[in-house]
Amino acid sequence: MHHKGFQNRQARPGYNQRRSAERGRRRDLDSDGVATSTQMIRRSTAGGPHWFPAPLVPPFEASLGAVISMSRLSFEFILAISLSTCPSLSLAQNAGATAEPGSKFLPPSTALYLEVPNPAELISLVFDHPLREKIESLEPYRAATNSQAYKRFLLVRTMFEGQVQMPWREALETFLAHGLVLAVDRETEGTALIVHGKDEASMQLLRDKLVEFAKLDANPDRLKQGSYRDIDVQQVDKIAFAAVGPRLFFTNRKELGKDILDRMLDGGESLADQARYLTARQTRQTPQTRQTPLLAWGYADVESLRDAGVARNVFFDQINQPVAELIFGGIQSCLQKTPYAAASLAGDPAGLQLVIDMPHQEDWVPESRDYYFGPEGAGRARGLPDLPETLFALSTYRNFSEMWLRAGDLFNADVNDGIAQADANLTTLFAGRDFGEDILGSFEPEVGFIAVRQDFDAHSPTPTIKLPAFAAIFELRDPETMTRELRRTYQSLVGFLNVVGAMNGQHQLELGNESAGSQGELVTASYVPEAGEEDSTDAEIVFNFSPSVGFVGDRCVVASRASLARALIEHHESERERTDDNTRAKLNAKVLRDVLADNRSQLVAQNMLEEGSTKEQAEANIDLLLQVIEYFRGAHASLQTTDEMLRFQLSLEVTGESSELD
Repeated sequence: MHHKGFQNRQARPGYNQRRSAERGRRRDLDSDGVATSTQMIRRSTAGGPHWFPAPLVPPFEASLGAVISMSRLSFEFILAISLSTCPSLSLAQNAGATAEPGSKFLPPSTALYLEVPNPAELISLVFDHPLREKIESLEPYRAATNSQAYKRFLLVRTMFEGQVQMPWREALETFLAHGLVLAVDRETEGTALIVHGKDEASMQLLRDKLVEFAKLDANPDRLKQGSYRDIDVQQVDKIAFAAVGPRLFFTNRKELGKDILDRMLDGGESLADQARYLTARQTRQTPQTRQTPLLAWGYADVESLRDAGVARNVFFDQINQPVAELIFGGIQSCLQKTPYAAASLAGDPAGLQLVIDMPHQEDWVPESRDYYFGPEGAGRARGLPDLPETLFALSTYRNFSEMWLRAGDLFNADVNDGIAQADANLTTLFAGRDFGEDILGSFEPEVGFIAVRQDFDAHSPTPTIKLPAFAAIFELRDPETMTRELRRTYQSLVGFLNVVGAMNGQHQLELGNESAGSQGELVTASYVPEAGEEDSTDAEIVFNFSPSVGFVGDRCVVASRASLARALIEHHESERERTDDNTRAKLNAKVLRDVLADNRSQLVAQNMLEEGSTKEQAEANIDLLLQVIEYFRGAHASLQTTDEMLRFQLSLEVTGESSELD
């Protein structure tokens, strides 16, 4: 096989570090006015002397870490009290409130932006959900609430409630009344958190209480106080914060802090004025998210992140793993060109919906990845198989032949060496017919996969470890020719496996042929049990399998179990119509729970072996897992492309229903 090799991809030039004209009106800080008691730096401006806490200099690469650090300072009490079991209070929805978007206070160079427009709604979804009582009844939850750490937290929470003269949920509603914004700026390499409260008095109160809590620390030097443009600024460790009107903001970089304060006081060009951001914001209310309340919306300036050299393995490197390439290859090509990405998270008691949108053009996809989206990006999956006890189903458009033949452009030399060896072996198996061109090229690119729970009462022997049955579904371009070829190849493969198995003392496979439906046929292979094993209930794992191939019309099914192949042949017309998706998938949580329950004793034994648990502990762990899974109905995912957009959707469905373990 000829290997074409891969193109060297170069990173884009570094991003512009020059300050904007709006920032240029401010002078740089000097260091001639140091106040030793507060470690502040004096800054001279046209308005006279102003003060800001000492410089903060974490690198841009640590911005996400800075997010965590800020959250620890400003929201430690918020995150902790979320574990509370105190009675729920009704939350006002601030109907009619028109809060100014936080993006108006952020610099145009903002690279990452996350907005939670109505935290009260999110808090209510968590604490008033029908599943709350069930979760609180779980042993890990009870153990956590009985810990000394949790008891100390309750003490701190009680002190906080006393300080603000409000129950904690009312306090959260007040301090987060109009939302919060979290952002990362590429130029200052800083992170900012802006909280929009009920009114100015509320945020002044919150700021004062944060200062008082900081003063309680055994190290008084942690707190530093100063001002900028007559606005009081506090700093605890590396986080500075200030209150302006009904907003309180936190930042880990002084330059970003001054930027935000200037915009809060004077206005000026901001993220909210940028064409790219405004275009992305149109995705904030997609048709999907309108059906349920919007919980969060995020924006990423992908072009800026690429230019900054962030996540080079995502933007520039080859994937170099065939399965990962099949899943993510086309998405990576889009990320290498798209200017931005936006994400919407919606939710209600029935579940959560995540929608990710990014601009997409067909000509961004290199020729080596035509296999992914199809000609002119028009490749579409067929409908999903719908069988009883379906655990997982996936339908997708992937031209495996094109990917195989262009492997030299997609993977490095090591991967291509392995593909070349596999190609030689498979070509031999198919009697000299080229595997990539003749065999894979005989399949249509619309492919389906399915996994179902097996009925082990229907066959013997019964294996100790009970696996789902699974199958791949293909459409043949030349069914008359390829049916004969695939049937012959399958029979030859079974004969080869029997020879190898006999040499190693393994069970033999017995070939069979049968009709399926009115026009279909099956070629099956069943493992032959040894004498006395016919009725065994703890047989070897191989008795999960009766590998089979089935044919009907232009359909070909390759299945781990004859019963599944038969069902897919008999229902071959049920999912023939193409969808609007490149890929779609679904997972049934109830069936997942049943599959795990089928193997409960084996999972208990594995937990004892790997974790060192007692039998009682292992049983409790596995039963907890099964119980948690019962709280979910399932998940659905899809990948769509249009002439201008790529969209990924993921929905998670939950339920309040639960049943006792069998």
